[in-house]
Amino acid sequence: MSLVRRRLSFLTLVRLLVFFVINSVNGFLYAQSIDIKLIDGRNGQPIAKTCVNVWIGDEQKNPLAIPTDQNGVARLELTKNEGEVNIQNSWKNCGDFGVINPVVKYKDFIKINVGYVICESQGSDFSWLAVSKVPTRTLLQKGIVTPNTCGKANASPRPGELIIFVRPLNFWEKIKQ
Repeated sequence: MSLVRRRLSFLTLVRLLVFFVINSVNGFLYAQSIDIKLIDGRNGQPIAKTCVNVWIGDEQKNPLAIPTDQNGVARLELTKNEGEVNIQNSWKNCGDFGVINPVVKYKDFIKINVGYVICESQGSDFSWLAVSKVPTRTLLQKGIVTPNTCGKANASPRPGELIIFVRPLNFWEKIKQ
């Protein structure tokens, strides 16, 4: 191969590398999708047609109640651009704070509450009303999967995806709360 061809190939490779690096950095400047997936830890089935309560950072008093789809996924978008924020797609099946596919301002963490028992090791003072705090950067870069002590279902983390293994409350847990 001639020296000119090698140089052109090298320059093309460098340009492609620069393009991919710039686009990966710019990815944080645009909306980032987060999927919160509820899975029944006992059998691995998605928990569809329920609501996930989400708080973005500490400033938000009331949660966004986001419905799960048929695959058990509640979806939201994070943005750094204030002009893109949109929580107007209300969904009354999740109550007064129900919203479909909200676009919210990026914060360092999100807090989540679901109406199910989370399949993690719990102490005796555990409440299914507990709120879990999740670091946004880790969630976007690597994904997060909660432990599953309810059964043998498992999953692998994917960037932008939070998988929470849950189970319905039993009779005594319903009475206790």
